Amino acid sequence: MDRTDFEPWKGKEVARLLALVESQRRYYQDLVSALPVGLVVLSANRSVVSSNRAFRQAFAVRSDDLRGKNIEQILPSDQLIENIRSVMVNGIPQPAFQVEHRGKLWRIAILPLRNWDEEMEMETLLVVDDVTGLTGGAPAAVPPAAKSVENTPAAGQRRQLEQMRITAERTSALHGLSAQLAHDLNNPLMIISGYAEEILRPLAPNDPRRGELEEILAATERISNLTAQLLEFTRKQAGAAERVDLAAVLVGLAESSVEIRAAKPVWANANRKQLEEILTALVSAVKEQRARVTITCDTAAITEQVVGATLAPGTYARLTLAIPGRGMDPEKRKAIFESFLHKETDKPVGAALARAYALVKEWGGELGFESEATQGSTFTMYLPLAEAHVEVAPPKVPTAAGESLRETILVVDDEAGIRALIVKILRRERYRVLEAGSVAEAVAAAAAHAGPIQLLLTDVMLPDRNGRQLATQLLETRPGLKVVYISGFTDDDAVRAGAFPPGARFLQKPFTLGALMGTVREALDQ
Repeated sequence: MDRTDFEPWKGKEVARLLALVESQRRYYQDLVSALPVGLVVLSANRSVVSSNRAFRQAFAVRSDDLRGKNIEQILPSDQLIENIRSVMVNGIPQPAFQVEHRGKLWRIAILPLRNWDEEMEMETLLVVDDVTGLTGGAPAAVPPAAKSVENTPAAGQRRQLEQMRITAERTSALHGLSAQLAHDLNNPLMIISGYAEEILRPLAPNDPRRGELEEILAATERISNLTAQLLEFTRKQAGAAERVDLAAVLVGLAESSVEIRAAKPVWANANRKQLEEILTALVSAVKEQRARVTITCDTAAITEQVVGATLAPGTYARLTLAIPGRGMDPEKRKAIFESFLHKETDKPVGAALARAYALVKEWGGELGFESEATQGSTFTMYLPLAEAHVEVAPPKVPTAAGESLRETILVVDDEAGIRALIVKILRRERYRVLEAGSVAEAVAAAAAHAGPIQLLLTDVMLPDRNGRQLATQLLETRPGLKVVYISGFTDDDAVRAGAFPPGARFLQKPFTLGALMGTVREALDQ
């Protein structure tokens, strides 16, 4: 939807935006329906909310047959029900496990979802795949004449390797499609939410039209949450690290059975959303054992190896979860992470610990455990310390016609609608803006510009090369250049892990226009 001005709002504009949201929903619904892997969404009481074609074909049911049924009526399994309950309680994805039913072997993974209408109500997504014969399930019938050959150890090993290859390809294809869906959906979401904000901006607080525009923004936020969950499913490591105030994160955990001790802000490098998830899951798992938790937030100077860790000497942000009561004996204490990571991940505490351990290690930290028989147990999380956040008052924006422009920004995005929106907003704030749709165009625009360029604002995924490569090339001739990355999804592991050039920032699409301006100003003022 191209707009060059924002004349008074009209009802038909809202209708066009809603129609765009609906068309995108139908498009991705058709894609999900065509996936070769079974998908089914369950409500809080495990009744079927929706399913794709592969799931219905696998269990020989029609959409009408599924209406009102619980999953145990279709796939009865105590293990399945217990794992669904665990995901509902802890909000942590359940790694793939196997269930046998009617002579077939099913591999199932479970993901937590938020209900579209009732955000506080949890739903679950089951990814179901028939692996009969792939991992020791029911064997296929073999003609008698071929049994002597097919049942040899070598033939069995070849079959197993081939079946493992097919399974890996299916999983990789599902991950790739999920990532592409998230990326393709985030771009139109960015356009819808951005222009909705622009239409909303000049309206008076009591204007009745604000309500409909706010509904559009709420809908795009819900869809954005769904794409974030898709990205979480495809992600093989922790999300991009960012500067996080640990004390602020702990505020949301305070309740009668959780005591928070955080005297001042402590800034660390981590992914806030994932940190909140693992802390909430750990606290919930401990509360199930009717124990009171005390969480302390401070800094710690490390001068030697800690709890078998590989932390370099230095100062780290520290979170301590203290659990009173009986501790563990030395043998169990010694193997706690080994057992949780490899043997007991079906238990709530084990799943929470496994996820916490993996994420903290990805962020460059360490998770330790201490326990004494008479003094209870303590989990200690060390995270890389970040610089304290300093509020910088933005300079006065020139408004008079004779006043000069602000800094020069090079905007690079191959999505023309998003690029036009960002350029319009930056120029309205009186920045001088250069724009390009590819790395080649960006390099040419920078070479043709005689003056300084203070900031590169670039999408990570571009048609010819990626945003990190563009930034590296431009920094060779413009060493003072600051960088802000934007993306709906990136397969660049270094960017997702937070490995940015000095002074760089990252914005996940779709972002608000306020977040854009704040990030731009923060990068320029650093």
